[in-house]
Amino acid sequence: MTRTPTAQPAMPAGISVAVFDEIDSTMDEARRQLQAGADTPLWIVAAQQTKGRGRRSRAWQSVDGNLFCTLALKPDAAPARAATLSFLAAVAVADALESWVSPVADRPARLQCKWPNDILLDGRKIAGILLESEMAPGGGGLAWLTIGIGVNLATHPDVAERPAISLAGAGCPVPHPHELLSVMAVGFADWIVRWREDGFAPVKQAWLARAARLGQEIEVRLDKQTLHGIFSALDDSGALLLQQANGENIAVTAGDVFFPDL
Repeated sequence: MTRTPTAQPAMPAGISVAVFDEIDSTMDEARRQLQAGADTPLWIVAAQQTKGRGRRSRAWQSVDGNLFCTLALKPDAAPARAATLSFLAAVAVADALESWVSPVADRPARLQCKWPNDILLDGRKIAGILLESEMAPGGGGLAWLTIGIGVNLATHPDVAERPAISLAGAGCPVPHPHELLSVMAVGFADWIVRWREDGFAPVKQAWLARAARLGQEIEVRLDKQTLHGIFSALDDSGALLLQQANGENIAVTAGDVFFPDL
């Protein structure tokens, strides 16, 4: 693993960044840095990953020109509260991408958040988020948490069941990954201050303002069953509320969401 000699991304005051040409995984490097006592917040970014991963250990294609990064934090929060940082991350990523996504008359909301942790561009996945954490000794809270982010800038995978897109594929300008990270880091820093001071409520409101298929029918695949219903809201923990035909809401805390028409 070799650090790149190129200029590092610009970071807000008090936030560090480590830059690599190639690495196994920015998530794994973040864990190593934390276990070695690194100060946080700390961003890890790499031009390429050899073992990038997404949710449920799915392989994440790591092609040069896309953004692969992880934010390492010591959030000083209970695990349930810290889990809401996935929604904060989605909002921060979508906000940052707005700088390169021009509005289109028939598509006023091009960037949307898909529960639980994807960002869509024109209805297709452009970015994914993965949270990992470790409990403090004695179980008094989290010792640390990492937020891994992959954004398709120059290229995107061809996966029929989970349609993807990149900025290039959508005909948008394509920034250098470090340029996007610099913008994103500022947004993250601002949102984390709000999250610490005001809780999940403002994050939840911002996420719902971008929520894909809110008020519409969706399919949620769990480990042993598939649910259908109307995506009616998020609860205060970030669980998806799936309204049934009888009006009852089922709270879904983990699962894969699919849209019937895709």
